Order: sequence, then C-alpha cells, then structure tokens
Amino acid sequence: MRRRTLLQAGALSVGAVAFERVPALQGRTAIVIGSGFGGAVAAYRLAQAGMVVTVLERGRRWTVDGSGDTFCTIGDPDWRCAWFADRPPLGLDVSKTITRGAGLIQKHVGDGIQVMCGAGVGGGSLVIGMFMPQPRRQDWETLYPAELPYSVFENTYWPRARQNIGASVIPSDIQNHASYAGARAWLAYIAEFGRTPVPVPFGVDWNVIRDELAGRAPACHTIGEGPFGSNSGAKNSVDKTYLAWATATGNARVLPLHEVTEIREVSGADRFEVACRQIDDRGGVLSTPVFAAEFVFLAAGSLGSTSLLLTSRARGRLPRLTGSEVGKGWGNNGDFLVARLNLRKTVGSAQGGPGNVKFYDDSNPYARAAMAWESAPIPSWLPSSTAHLITSLAPERGEIRYDAATGTGKVHWPYGEMATSSDKAGRDLATRLWWQTEGSKGSLLTGLPSYDRNTGMGLGSRNTYHPLGGLVMGKATDFGGRVAGYPNLYCVDGALLPGSTCLANPALTITANAERCLDLFLAAHA
Repeated sequence: MRRRTLLQAGALSVGAVAFERVPALQGRTAIVIGSGFGGAVAAYRLAQAGMVVTVLERGRRWTVDGSGDTFCTIGDPDWRCAWFADRPPLGLDVSKTITRGAGLIQKHVGDGIQVMCGAGVGGGSLVIGMFMPQPRRQDWETLYPAELPYSVFENTYWPRARQNIGASVIPSDIQNHASYAGARAWLAYIAEFGRTPVPVPFGVDWNVIRDELAGRAPACHTIGEGPFGSNSGAKNSVDKTYLAWATATGNARVLPLHEVTEIREVSGADRFEVACRQIDDRGGVLSTPVFAAEFVFLAAGSLGSTSLLLTSRARGRLPRLTGSEVGKGWGNNGDFLVARLNLRKTVGSAQGGPGNVKFYDDSNPYARAAMAWESAPIPSWLPSSTAHLITSLAPERGEIRYDAATGTGKVHWPYGEMATSSDKAGRDLATRLWWQTEGSKGSLLTGLPSYDRNTGMGLGSRNTYHPLGGLVMGKATDFGGRVAGYPNLYCVDGALLPGSTCLANPALTITANAERCLDLFLAAHA
C-alpha cells in the first residue's frame, strides 16, 4: 500500500450538539474503536502499512507531567478514577462520594458479577498492574483449538508483544530494597508452601521505579499505587508505545472523548459508518459525528466490543449479523481476589511493587490454579495485609446479552456464590496456604474472600478485572478476528479469547493475538 499523510479535513465542531457527517478520508480507511492493547496494535500496524486510521476512544487523554498529581490515588480517590460514577470502583474507601466525570475505570454491574473496564487513551494499560505472564503449553492446549497453535505464539507473538511493551521481571536490586518487604515475604511464603516461584514480566520501566525509590520521581508503584494511573510514568502504557508509533507515521489520529454509540452497514457496499458522541470531561455532549471507513476494527474490550455489535444489531444497523454466537463464551479468567493477613512475616504498609512472582497449584482438586501477589497501598492501621489474585482454569462461562432497558449489552453470570470451579479452587488454595504458613497464628477466615454486594472492596470472584470472550474466535469470528457476515469488520481485543488466558493475566496474550490478527489481515490486503 502507498503511504499517505492523514488529511486535516473533517475536523469536528465543538459547539452546540448537531448531527454532522465527517467526510471519509482519502485512500484505504480504517476506524479503530478503542485504544487499549488490541486497538493500539491495530492502529500502529495499519498506519505502518499506509492505511489512513482514525482511533475513536471514549476516555480522555492523560499526560503525566511530573507533578505526581496527574491521577488520583487509591487512598484519596476522586472523579479521575471512575467513569461517570458516584463512588470509586475499588479501594478501601468505596463509600466516598465523588463527582461524576470521564475517569479511568468503568464499573459495569452485570447480572451476578461486576466487571471493571479501562477508559482513556491507552485503555486498560492505564489501570492494570502490567502483569505480563505467558501461559504454559499444558494449559493453553487444554482450552485453545489447534487453529491457534501454542508454538506460533511462543515463537513469534508473545516475544514480540513483550518486546514492544517493554516487559521484564523485577530486578534484584529493587526486590531487595527496604520498600519491598512484601515482595520478599511472598517469596518466603511460597517456599514454605513447597511451590516454585515463577518470575512474572511486568510492562514497567524499572529505571523509573529506581527514580521513585531515589526521590527523583513521584512515589507511585513503590508505595503500592498504580491502579488509578501511574503518576511517576513508570507504566509502559500503550499511549506511549504503539499509539505514539501509529501517530508518528502521519497516517493515524487518535480522537479522545469520542464515545461510539453504534456501527452502521452502508447499504450496497462493504463500508461502515460509526456514530459517536463527542463529550467533555463531565459528560456534556459537544457534537454527534458520524465517521465513514472501509474497515472497522473493534477494540473496545470484551464488554465494549460485544455490546456495540449487539446494540447495532438490535437497532437494525447490522442486518447480516445473524449468528447465535455473538455474546457467548464470556468468562472472568477464573479470577478470585483475596486479602491475606500475614502474621508471621513483615510485609509493611504502602508496599513496593507492582509485583514479583506467581506459583502454580496443579494439584488443586477443583481446577488448576495459580496465585500471585500484587502490591497495595495498605494503610498504617492495617500493616500486615497483602492482596493476591488467584486464577483458575475453570470451565464456567456466562454471556453478554442485549439489555433493552438500557439499550446496551449486559453481562449475565448465572452462578451463585461459591458455586463455580474458580470459587472452589480459590477458596481451597487460600485455605491450604493459610494453614500451612499461618495456621497456628490466627483465624482461617483471613485468607478467604468477602463478597461485597456492590458495597465493599471487591474481593472474591463476583468482580473481575479480566473480562474475556463474547466474540470468540472460531465461533462469532474467524481465527483472524473477522466478524461472521461482514468481511470488513474485525475484532482485535479480549472479546476474541474464550473466557480465559490459562492461569495468566490477559494483557500479553491480547497484545500477541492482535499482532497475529493484523499480520493475517495485512497479508490478505497487501
């Protein structure tokens, strides 16, 4: 394809709300909906190949300026942490009333489960802990079909994703620092439990972490912060990597605060119109543009991408989207979040992180499981607690359904408390770890989840930070991410993955699979 410079035509008015149609840009055009891991990969690879790309992101752009106040903190939350909500989505002070605004995390209250989703230029990379573990072959081949061979990911796409995100394991000098007592205690507990620690790569710049420890950068990850944004700039979020590379080609633009409302098939042509609301930080509608393009790439996350297709179909905008698999195969990655009371070892408060290692529990009687420690800004009045994510290779799945009452998609999770394999595997592992390492020192209950019913800290499995599925490859889409019925409509995010990334946090695999899908797309459209 020929390289083209992004035209400046079609600039949006920011006056009174009015319907306006943005002219299609010259050349082969693509719209990418969402700017997280999958969307950023798509934007860069398409722009690199010479296509004219528009990235539509519902959230705002955040610029870390060195002040230490770009983002709010878990200890002092405000509107910046939540997507148009009255209360923070997580933390020790979730009852605090905050002003509604275009903050970082949407808390979706589904039927039976709550789902956390990122919002902002950079998507989920702005808010996750940047854990980048690679799944094991034995787990991958249990769940993923032969059309997605482990060797292809292991040899090509996971290494490429790690390199481009800048993921590496915690350096020994940082883990040995006084602020990392929690990390070292976790290693000791794993040894007592008789398991092998497996280092986890993290998508952070460890030199910035060193700057935090030396006082040259605002303290953030070294005091357990980061879920509400990286005030030191240590996270290698994709706004600084893939998206920056995409715009540097001259072929891509990123439009923040553009919330997509529906996708429309253009009758008689394999083209689409994408309708949006351009909003301000407080949700005021500035304009309602409609963009046109030859190709559309869904990258709004499992919930966002699936919901857009369901909504557009319900409104009659995508009449060829007739398959029954749209919305199916949704899972929570086997997530089970626990807090532990560490009575025998010093873990400190405001623990340095973001993390260090995980271990596997293959003998779990309910499902294969893994457990990791994640640093947290534990207050001084609760100095012995640590946060942990247990994931399991659990078979239970829900679905995303169109909800006529709200006019959008809603997660349906048809399981009661402690009814799934992930519940039981998580409880079993947390219990055994407690008795073997702390059993003579305290209560069994300190290792078990607390179900919050929308009011507490979000422990257990009734909340997930890793939604996956809804447009599963080989079912609702083909193995290149193309949506059934539409040759020019693709998905490139976590919606493609069958509810689990096999005892691993999903970000690395979402990035790797997006790279694979874009390789296939560009080979077919060269």
